[in-house]
Amino acid sequence: MKIWLLQTGEQLPIGQGARKLRTELLAEKLIERGHTVTWWTSCFDHLRKKWYFDHDTIFTASPSLTIHALKGMAYRRNFSLARFLDHRIIARKFNRLIKTYEKPDLIVASLPAHDLADKAVGYARYWGIPIVIDVRDKWPHNFVDIAPNALKWIARIVLSSDFRMTYRALSKATAITSMTSPLLEWGLHNGSRERGPFDRVFYLGTYREKLRIISPDLDALITTRLKGKFVVTFVGTFSTYHNPEIVISIAEKLAHITGIVFVLAGDGDLRDSLQRRAANLNNVIFTGWLDSAGISAVLRSSHLGLCTTGKHSERFFLPNKVFTYLSEGVPIASIFDGELREIIKEKVIGFNYDCDEELASGIRNIFADKDLHHKMSVNAKCFFELECDSNKIYDNYAVNLENIFLQSPNNFVPNK
Repeated sequence: MKIWLLQTGEQLPIGQGARKLRTELLAEKLIERGHTVTWWTSCFDHLRKKWYFDHDTIFTASPSLTIHALKGMAYRRNFSLARFLDHRIIARKFNRLIKTYEKPDLIVASLPAHDLADKAVGYARYWGIPIVIDVRDKWPHNFVDIAPNALKWIARIVLSSDFRMTYRALSKATAITSMTSPLLEWGLHNGSRERGPFDRVFYLGTYREKLRIISPDLDALITTRLKGKFVVTFVGTFSTYHNPEIVISIAEKLAHITGIVFVLAGDGDLRDSLQRRAANLNNVIFTGWLDSAGISAVLRSSHLGLCTTGKHSERFFLPNKVFTYLSEGVPIASIFDGELREIIKEKVIGFNYDCDEELASGIRNIFADKDLHHKMSVNAKCFFELECDSNKIYDNYAVNLENIFLQSPNNFVPNK
């Protein structure tokens, strides 16, 4: 099959150091099974907030993978008008360009971006091409969630046409997939549809990084400041959505315990404010942005991985960092609700918290109880190998797509 994957927020396979995420892992599995893939994406690196290319670019990443990057506009914050406009520009460019392209056999469009998914569904329905919407986040509904209560009704009015785009994409898709059960249920509900045989959950998953060379500075940090310590690590973007400010609060509370250090590995628009708050704390370490080898090296010296979120952010979520922590056998401390909360409780792979004091107490407990920490670490490794290994997840995802294609000629007729 010729398959299009639409995803604008993941790092592209350019150079070394970028950890492979959902789209690249799925693309590799599809190629392994004999398919060819075109990945429609953005020229802008969503994670590092910098340009890959300064103009629309097509390049061949491998004999069976073509990447078509479209230029929108830069943005500094994930929840911003600039990002909203960036998505709109890319959706319109995509809609114009595909008229000159050879039609694919199947399309997988991520949501977000909702407007790009809407254009893809319109195209797919017109030509009778099966299309899957992979729900990653509740766009544009999250913009209402973060608005002040007094302004939520205004946000709903302003975004009414965008809500219709999301509804069209979800309601007219051949199937809906997602990375968690709550997000799949959200997609089905907002598409006013019953769950079908191909509407399925495929965890994000990941893989365990092979040992690779890291920078001398990071190696020195690990061997000097982390060695012999109980290391609590946050990996990710310093943004309002996954706000790691609680890390600084807990570091202040536990500053009297000399054996615990807190590592913030990443970057983002909250970096300066976080560093100012931590200026007088000796137990907080900022590594800056790390490549995949650097992240794995830090996690192999870590004892606990943190999953934090902003005050008004969505908590029924299962973020990428969960699988990254588990791949290195690092137990998790999470504020999230829903599926992740239940997994942590059932599998005993860490602990859940709802406030600063619960997080501080949980850290103190497993710092003092080495047997409990060892049990959680062993459980984390076992759960990863059984449920979170990307090789298994994306093989099943690819089979699901193949089955959708095989059945689609009986169910979908071009709407010309």
